[in-house]
Amino acid sequence: MKRTTPALFALVFAGACLQPALAAEPVVTIDCANQRVPRMVDVGAVTGIDNVGAAYAEREKLLHQAARLCKNPAVAVVHFVPDSTVTVQPLDAVAAR
Repeated sequence: MKRTTPALFALVFAGACLQPALAAEPVVTIDCANQRVPRMVDVGAVTGIDNVGAAYAEREKLLHQAARLCKNPAVAVVHFVPDSTVTVQPLDAVAAR
């Protein structure tokens, strides 16, 4: 006779709860106390830029904005998220025109 234990149920439930967290939108987080340069992949995901040179320039802008915001003592962490009003066509759709 097969029985489902509470531990197995908890494990399956925890796995189901983690799935939406993995599908969350990309974000670049800069801690004001310990500022580190974000990865280019993360900057590209947030900004929607595929060009490495343009993503590098945008990363410098984000770091400058974060440094300016971190001067305020009330700010501890700066989050950059994608702008929901900007829509970008896929490259193959643009090339088809």
